[in-house]
Amino acid sequence: MKNFFKATVCVAALAATSAMAGSFPFPQNMKSPHGYTIPFADTQVIKDHFNLWKQAWYQDKGNEAWVLAPEGTCSTVSEAIAYGMLITVYMDEQSMFDKLYATWKNNGGNGAGMNWRIGCDVGSGSASDADFDAALALVMASKQWGGSYLNDAKTLISWIASNDISGNKIMPGNQWGDYFNPSYATTANFALFQKVAGGSWNNVISQAYTDLNACQNSTSGLVSDWCDWNSHKPVKNSKAAVAQDEDPGFFDDAARTPWRMAWAYYWYGDTKAQAFNKKINDWMIPTARTASGINSGYFPSGQAVTSEKRNFVSSTFSGGMGMAASSFDDAASKDFMESVYKTLSNLKSCKTASGCGEGSNAGEKYYPSTLNILYLLLITGNMPNFYDMTGFTQFTPDPSLASGVSTAEGVQQASRDSTVGVSGFWNWGAYHDKLGIGTVMSPDSGTSPLYKTGCEITAEATMEIGPEPQWTQAKADVCKNTPAQCELKYPSAGIAMSFLSNDKKGVDLYALNVKYVRVTAKTKGPIRMAILNEATAEAGAEPGIYVDPTDDYTAVTYDLTPDQFGFKGTNSQSIDILDWVNVSTAPSGEDIIKVVKGLKWEVKDAKGGFGSVSIKAIEFLDANKQVIDPVKITGITVPAAQCGTNPGTDAFVFRSLAPSAKVIASGSQIQVLGAKVGSDYAVFNMQGKVVKAGKISGATQGISVANRGTFLVRVDGKIHSVTVK
Repeated sequence: MKNFFKATVCVAALAATSAMAGSFPFPQNMKSPHGYTIPFADTQVIKDHFNLWKQAWYQDKGNEAWVLAPEGTCSTVSEAIAYGMLITVYMDEQSMFDKLYATWKNNGGNGAGMNWRIGCDVGSGSASDADFDAALALVMASKQWGGSYLNDAKTLISWIASNDISGNKIMPGNQWGDYFNPSYATTANFALFQKVAGGSWNNVISQAYTDLNACQNSTSGLVSDWCDWNSHKPVKNSKAAVAQDEDPGFFDDAARTPWRMAWAYYWYGDTKAQAFNKKINDWMIPTARTASGINSGYFPSGQAVTSEKRNFVSSTFSGGMGMAASSFDDAASKDFMESVYKTLSNLKSCKTASGCGEGSNAGEKYYPSTLNILYLLLITGNMPNFYDMTGFTQFTPDPSLASGVSTAEGVQQASRDSTVGVSGFWNWGAYHDKLGIGTVMSPDSGTSPLYKTGCEITAEATMEIGPEPQWTQAKADVCKNTPAQCELKYPSAGIAMSFLSNDKKGVDLYALNVKYVRVTAKTKGPIRMAILNEATAEAGAEPGIYVDPTDDYTAVTYDLTPDQFGFKGTNSQSIDILDWVNVSTAPSGEDIIKVVKGLKWEVKDAKGGFGSVSIKAIEFLDANKQVIDPVKITGITVPAAQCGTNPGTDAFVFRSLAPSAKVIASGSQIQVLGAKVGSDYAVFNMQGKVVKAGKISGATQGISVANRGTFLVRVDGKIHSVTVK
């Protein structure tokens, strides 16, 4: 009886211990000493992603646990076990961690590297990247929960040094050494190993950068999955677990390399890692524009692989490559990182491993959904270096710091007032989808985007669109046969200018000798200018061009010489159709130039995103770049606004689109900070219904709401988005 009582007490004590929070409970919210930590992240998003991932891919096996991989439910790989250990140590889930570690130890990894695959299809020998991550996870576990994890880590690090490293070179595993895998250059891990266990890890780091830099493409900064040791040229590896049928390229292995470099910079300020990412960042931002513009595969030159296998948005690439921007603090890189966070937040795991990606079980499979969580943890300050927290600083995420929809300053003009215009063009309108999938815009759809400040008129809007649905043929068939059940709802938001009062009728710009259009504007986010016309049959299929973001008004001249399905555009990019448009039905540029209806500017971001546009002038030019009188195009004379003695730019009053007041969630309340006392406020749900309204009575205004969820708060003439949990 006494022995039974003792056993019961011990079990209860162990259970209580495992339930206790670690030294660094999630969320840690620790700003890294280097790089850009997202300051506005919603950590509930990470929790939700983790719970969905756990439901689909974590399989409890009693004393052990698997992370199901690579596909199906009958196997796991050492990479997945190591990733699971990293995730669970930062989510402060010791029981899950210990069961995953038990799988590691019981399959060749007791003081060594685990066999790289177990289950229905086995493979012996270690995978180096898994060994590196498992060792780092053990070091973090020692600081999170204490115990013997640190001794285990030191034993594994010693084994790695003798088995996964050869002459300072990083081997693919203890039984292979054919080629160099750039994504195995985990230099943050190696720097930690040097501090924890000593040895020659600094030499391994030095050799890693020698090999990385030699493999890096000079144009794009990209590396291939595998690289020849001698020539450092891209190669295919027939022995790789995931062999590619394409030519060598930046595919599923290589996509992790910028993440590895970002990690090294976040933790240690590694300038060689930063330099590696700079080459990618300088090419990536103008090429992809946002994280959801990153393709799921490239050749090292930067050419996107547009096969059905590759032409989609994936956490693996949008987060992996996108994180190259995290090593820099300029505005463009920070904006790009905001899109990385947005894209990763909107990409989610399948609900179950079985049938993942089929029917109603939509979502990402093991590899991208696992990397999704690791990426989110790192960029949001929830993957700090527990072993040495020097330089990491606690912070409270502030949702108001994210880009948000705000009302422009100035007086909004009446819709379709032919006496008010921009450069003589008067017929403007704002539009958004109103599909209830997250799109928010100011001004509202159907109203005028023209605003008057002083004596000057500009056309402007800020907008945030929801994520696009994942297209499948089955969903397309449903939309065709039973439109009421259609799930393929594509978001849209933008402003448009029509030449004529009849928005559907075009003008022959060829007959008017129009050769160019010059637009003076400033934009933020992925704004696409498109040529509205009678010849294009489907909305959204018009030829267009992405506008380079600028902090101030910049004049850009676009060449309207017909070129295939659009126009020449600029020296760097053409005005062309999007890749989904059917070229067999698309009109040519020569047809379009004769029936142009106007121009539109809209935000385009596949997984949801923010954009703003402010247009100061539009001028159509002849071959000599002389301005063509807009009356010849519209048939209407719009009075020009006079600004003192010098009409035009001199008296323009700059106005920021950033909100002045802050709106945050605090428990079940919405709090408005710093708004003007006496001003009106209104709280809308995501269906556009007003749920609260009143006046600001103090520096801090508390607003109670009955339900949890995301709300829009209009205060001081600006719209803020806030999530109450």
